[in-house]
Amino acid sequence: MQDDQITPTRLGNAIRRLEEYGYDRYRLDSQVLWNELTAMAPEQARRQVDITRTSVDFFIALLYGHTVLVAMALCVTSVDSADPPILLGTAGVLGILCPLWYRAAVAATDEWAAAVRALVNLGRHPLAQAMGLDLPQDIEEEREMWRMVSRMSRTRFHDRAAALNRFRSSPGPGDPMSAPAQPTLSTRSCGPCCPQAAPSGCRPTRPPL
Repeated sequence: MQDDQITPTRLGNAIRRLEEYGYDRYRLDSQVLWNELTAMAPEQARRQVDITRTSVDFFIALLYGHTVLVAMALCVTSVDSADPPILLGTAGVLGILCPLWYRAAVAATDEWAAAVRALVNLGRHPLAQAMGLDLPQDIEEEREMWRMVSRMSRTRFHDRAAALNRFRSSPGPGDPMSAPAQPTLSTRSCGPCCPQAAPSGCRPTRPPL
């Protein structure tokens, strides 16, 4: 992790590593392209990210919830009808649990980071195809391509974006956009003498006498 990405807390650094994985490896900014990446990644990879993040959110919710309860218990001790020993004991127990929940949240980010790595590794190829790009064989070329895609997604368009043209894939024969439009003849019914639809311009004939 680069020095400018270091945060003041252990939990922040643990989360930052998974946020920076895509950009550090492939120059794919997963935070900017998160919606596109999750839309094209395999279903199992997306589910794994959601499950592992839920574990981290659970421990963080316990941490904040118990912190609030400790503060409330300490505040209630000043009430005349309160029972200070019970309140102080409750605050002490919950205060001991708060650091445990914090460490558990930090440890749970390991599985979350692994799930995000799988999401990036498995999802970048279908993402490139969906965006009309050919994934280069050379890793440096791929990093250059994702760097331009990420920059174009988070900044205003500039003429320099034309450099991305060399990574664009040509429409295949099965692409509906590549098929030339075929002229069609309008049809109309020619009346009772010609009950079937016929090309426009046909003249109705008189029925035989």
